[in-house]
Amino acid sequence: MGCNTGEASEEWGAVQRCLNGDAAALGGLRDRSQAALRAILLARGASPTEAEDILADLWADAVPGAGDRPALLEKFNGRCSLQAWLGTVATRRWIDLKRRQARRAGPEPADREGSSESVIERLPASESGGSEAVLVELLRSSLQAAFADCDPEAMVLLRLVYVHGVTQRELVRMLGWHESKVSRTLSRAMQHIESRTLRELKSRDPWLDLTWQDFVDLCQTERVGFS
Repeated sequence: MGCNTGEASEEWGAVQRCLNGDAAALGGLRDRSQAALRAILLARGASPTEAEDILADLWADAVPGAGDRPALLEKFNGRCSLQAWLGTVATRRWIDLKRRQARRAGPEPADREGSSESVIERLPASESGGSEAVLVELLRSSLQAAFADCDPEAMVLLRLVYVHGVTQRELVRMLGWHESKVSRTLSRAMQHIESRTLRELKSRDPWLDLTWQDFVDLCQTERVGFS
């Protein structure tokens, strides 16, 4: 979710004050963000205790501390709103927590496909084990599955409109269709992709309970690319 220039400048200044050791700035950021971040985690399926633990660790890591560990806020690049970025960080940490819990619990009973491996353990891990790569791959693979399941003709129209910038009026002339048919085809394709993506995401990670706007915001903050 983006922010305008004024908001971005204000947020960037707040982040720099936090990194420079301004305890009041960090406290203000926490007060403004805590309830929304907690709601995000609860919506993902975290328990209240899990949400509080994740957020306590997030704020502890936000600014420079003992040793050489980098401060979390140093990674904020301003390409999206600070709130959306913090929500993505919290989601990554939620995924990491469930992966660790799944490993400690050992194999789950066989699922419908006969696999004894847990759903979280089936999520692809990056070479470095980073949660960023896990989340990006989860988002990308879910959307790619929806694309693959979409009607080929509708996918061509979506590419023409959203990738190549062809207008619906131009499609009417190219295809000889009525304008309402073009509009309905595009609308139905988008609805199918939305619902199919969220179903796929839920099947791959049952702990993530996202809305479509959540999904779009995560793709924007993670800069997910699709081939």
